[in-house]
Amino acid sequence: MSRRAAWIGTGAAVLIAGAALAATGRLPNPFDPPSPDVVDSGSESAREAGEITMPAPASASDPFAPALPIVESGSAEARDLVGEVIEEIHNPFELPPIEVVESGTDEAWIAHGEEITDLNAVKQLAMLRARAEAAFVADSGFPRNPESELGVHRFDLRLRQLIDSAEGLGEITYFVNSADNSMYFPHWGLGSWLPSNQFNQGEFHFLLRQADGDTLVCGKQVDIGPACLQLGEELGAGFAWLRNSALHREFLRSVPRTPQTLGEGPGGAVQGLRGRGETGHLQFWVSRNAHPVATQMPYLGLGVGLMKDYRVRANRLVKRMLAEGADSDGGDLVMDLIELDAARIEADTTPYRFVTAFTARGLEEATALGQQGFDLQAQAIAIRQALDACPKGRPGRECRERERARMKALEDGFRDQALDFGRRHGLPVDD
Repeated sequence: MSRRAAWIGTGAAVLIAGAALAATGRLPNPFDPPSPDVVDSGSESAREAGEITMPAPASASDPFAPALPIVESGSAEARDLVGEVIEEIHNPFELPPIEVVESGTDEAWIAHGEEITDLNAVKQLAMLRARAEAAFVADSGFPRNPESELGVHRFDLRLRQLIDSAEGLGEITYFVNSADNSMYFPHWGLGSWLPSNQFNQGEFHFLLRQADGDTLVCGKQVDIGPACLQLGEELGAGFAWLRNSALHREFLRSVPRTPQTLGEGPGGAVQGLRGRGETGHLQFWVSRNAHPVATQMPYLGLGVGLMKDYRVRANRLVKRMLAEGADSDGGDLVMDLIELDAARIEADTTPYRFVTAFTARGLEEATALGQQGFDLQAQAIAIRQALDACPKGRPGRECRERERARMKALEDGFRDQALDFGRRHGLPVDD
């Protein structure tokens, strides 16, 4: 028999012997559960063993009555008696707490974008707007100048401006009537543009631009004496549109549809405007604030000054004017306003003799008279030829007298017309 067979046989004998002893009770069964301990119900040992007993009925007559008092869930009694704990449910619509900062501080502006409305500033703005409107609708209280060239012309505003052109760079000082935009340019106010008012044939005193655009150049001429040369609007149409409200409004209306390709501005609190004038594009730099001067003229001044801005209903200073391509060399003509102040001055034209030969009407008459002179010259040549053709000696005497009489009548007629032209237009003539 092998060793393995011997071990198997021995193990089997031990198991059989153990089973026999267990069956007889002499050896305990290792597979039997232990016997439980017996304790009294309701005792401490029973509670330690896990016994749970119902509390005694609250009422002897009602065995089903609860032993504990009934309290409302969530109340203080429920928490105190039975230790009820209710978990708080977060409100999903409740916003997180916001940090409290002092109003008006930088923190308030940064954290919350707070904007403070300054009531004083609002009142100040309303007051300025009311003043601008009052000046815009009001007319000047200063008297208008006479329509006649002869008389005393008065002015209530003084303007100083700088002119930059191909002809030079220099300041001028002149005066304006706020009621009709008539202007007075004394010789002493033209600065470098007129270093001296003395000329070979006389002296220059002043230039007067009337409200209707007529221009008077007054001074003293050696042959005429004190005289005013009336030029009409011979200074050109570059600024004629300024006195015309319709053209001024059209310029303002043209601004939105005109490319705002502006040149260099004068600096300061100004706004640039570019629009279409009567003869080309104009650029204006106007003050952002309204000016208190009252006038119903659409424009005061020569190029710069004061304009009525019908878009915002305010009178605004024109600090710079640029007329594109309007200079004598084809470049830009630039004017800058230096000063606009109240000032009183007057110009009296009554001592002067008026010369109107150079107005548009006078020049037209002079041109017609000159053309007539050419025609008379042709007639004179024909008369002289007829005179030369007269027979010599006594036979041609009557012919010569006739042709000479024709020549004299022709010359006298032309002389009378020239003298009449001179008298009507203020020129010195010998009667």
